[in-house]
Amino acid sequence: MNRIRLMLCLLLFSAIATLAVAASATAQTVVVGTGNPDLDVPAVQAAVDQGGEVFLQGHFSFDSPPTVPTAPGLPVRFATVLVSKAVVISGTQDGDEERASIEAGTIPFYVDAPGASVTIQGLRFIRPKSRAIFVNSVSGLVMASCKIEGVEPLLGVGAGISINTSPGSLPTPMNPGKPENISGTLLIVNNDMDLTGATAADASIGVQISSVGVPGAEVEAYLAGNQIRNVTEPAIDIRRAVGRVYVDRNVITTGALASTAAPAPEVIRVVNLGSYLIAHNRIDCGWADANAKGIGVFSQFAAWPMEGAVVVDNDVTMSPPGGTVFGDLSAGIDIRGFAQDNVVLNNRIGGRARAALSVDVLRGGNPDNNAFVLNRVGDFEASAADVVVGPGALNTRIVGAGTVDDFGTGTTIVRLPRPGERDDDHKDR
Repeated sequence: MNRIRLMLCLLLFSAIATLAVAASATAQTVVVGTGNPDLDVPAVQAAVDQGGEVFLQGHFSFDSPPTVPTAPGLPVRFATVLVSKAVVISGTQDGDEERASIEAGTIPFYVDAPGASVTIQGLRFIRPKSRAIFVNSVSGLVMASCKIEGVEPLLGVGAGISINTSPGSLPTPMNPGKPENISGTLLIVNNDMDLTGATAADASIGVQISSVGVPGAEVEAYLAGNQIRNVTEPAIDIRRAVGRVYVDRNVITTGALASTAAPAPEVIRVVNLGSYLIAHNRIDCGWADANAKGIGVFSQFAAWPMEGAVVVDNDVTMSPPGGTVFGDLSAGIDIRGFAQDNVVLNNRIGGRARAALSVDVLRGGNPDNNAFVLNRVGDFEASAADVVVGPGALNTRIVGAGTVDDFGTGTTIVRLPRPGERDDDHKDR
């Protein structure tokens, strides 16, 4: 697995260098916060409108009524500062470890910058309303080394960062939104997000990417090194990303509170189109939800199949409250629906759930030719079995993973001896 880690590091460094060159400009503006929103908001807006490099220093208050119109369909109709051209917004300067802080504000930064690259780095967001950053259009994005301390949901939703061209509804083949709005390299790296502030009726999400990229203008997304806590829905939620997506080395602790508006949540969720690598993440799923999952890989649409995802070297702990009765979708890692040729390899699953690994039908989609290989479940307590192959699952391959409940068709099981067990002993059983 060292080769995968080295490859990801090289790709990430290359992407950062490319965006840094693309975003460089001569204009430099320093804005010092006053703590007065009547001064801070227009000062930041004026600086961002110039483009180039904007350095924020001190404490800013965005606690005033928002005036920037958002995209049609986004339930939150107004945001605070519009980012409409290429700009690098930094909250720290060289040698300065103090992040500039932005307090409150409804969507403090709304990015609608067609064809331009945008960087937002080194900022501290204190209880933003709705989202800290919402992206409607961009060609290349960096959100790096930012800190989000709480979020105030509006209309039932709060998030750290949303990159979404289908606001207000989930994308479908008949209504995909405007995925052509988002292209290029998307870097969401080394951020610290605490989404405290939601109730059980709210969705609090760490990072949302929904309906981005089209053939010829794909995305290459890196979500790496982030720490995300206290979410009620997915910490990382990605739907219909045409291009390549790497979810690597994130550390996620959900807390116990799960949204009652969206049962059966996943901590990391990847859905529909895209080429996905989910690697080296550490997940502690403590939701009090009978059908919670650590990682979910699925598609509900035949036209947008989930194909070729690789889930490797993750550490998933399912730690629901005592007395939780598990439902039929509870699992550490789950593959569902129109999902083919996906591989779940060398993950460690601990804690308690219905199953450590599962594959299930979803909305008429029969998952086919998926593989669970050399996953470690020795510290896992299953209410059903370590691996559950649901009715309608086709040609599932299982190598070396604990107990199996097989209700599928064409399942292949290769049992490996446990440590200290001889091959001869295993064959005789």
